[in-house]
Amino acid sequence: MKLQQLRVLLAVAQNGSIHEAARSLHITQPALSKTIAELERELGVTLMLRTTRGVNLTAYGTALVKRASLVEQELRHALEDIEAIRGHDEAQLNIGFTAVASGGPLPNAMASFRQRFPNVALRAYEQRPQQLFEGLREGRLDLALVSTCNGPGTNVFQWEPLFSLSMHVAVRTGHPLRRVRKLRTLLEADWLVLDPIDEPGSPLVSTMRVNGLEMPKRMVQSASNLLGLQLATQTDLVSMWSDSVFHDAGAVRMQPGLLERLPITDEVPDFDVYLVYRSADLMTHMCAEFAKEVRHHAKVNPLWRRPRRKAAAD
Repeated sequence: MKLQQLRVLLAVAQNGSIHEAARSLHITQPALSKTIAELERELGVTLMLRTTRGVNLTAYGTALVKRASLVEQELRHALEDIEAIRGHDEAQLNIGFTAVASGGPLPNAMASFRQRFPNVALRAYEQRPQQLFEGLREGRLDLALVSTCNGPGTNVFQWEPLFSLSMHVAVRTGHPLRRVRKLRTLLEADWLVLDPIDEPGSPLVSTMRVNGLEMPKRMVQSASNLLGLQLATQTDLVSMWSDSVFHDAGAVRMQPGLLERLPITDEVPDFDVYLVYRSADLMTHMCAEFAKEVRHHAKVNPLWRRPRRKAAAD
């Protein structure tokens, strides 16, 4: 099995078409088809099926693509490390984060890193935890900042505690429900939800679960924090936000006095944020430098408390 064969297979999987894959690799379609046929012959299995709409991977093809993607990413990492040793800082760094984690040291860490390594291409992706874990497993992400109220997750990855944030139920200033103290009173209100409600680690889902309450019946969902802040401050939607929204030292800032925290007496879980990666030994030089920036900025801001240490889940 040759690296070029794996690259051809990946191109076909990514493009869904022999024609488009050949164009992306700057080779002819017959040459591409020959490479795939040779790989299939070596393995003794069919990797893809040609249809009128393109190509579909078989179960064998899907399994090989998953591993091939990781091989290609590791080769890229190896070449970047070699360039770093030679004194060159050209590289690509892919960072994943959850919505709650974005309210921490990430923006400041990215800014400091860019000053030190202006030639490194930084790419940041806000995703759900399961998407982050898939990205780490498949090598598409170099590291991730994951928020949770349940402690570290799978032992497949390294979970390094960074900081902890309190969560708050909030409404616009002057809202008729601004003095409500019990979550049950808010179940009939209109809510703003920034995380998918089928995500067990969502702040709203977690809060309702620990208090034995059902989810609110009327919800508006937004995947954008910026749009969410506008909705929270300009409408009667009830929402949940972390400490960072209410402090000048936070990463997400807004005009003071637009949002009020409700005096809720029910339990509202804190969220701990972890730096998650496959292995410190597998980090590229640039990834390790970025991790240092994240750790530094997590320590210097007094807003972010050190998280409680919990045992990793199975």
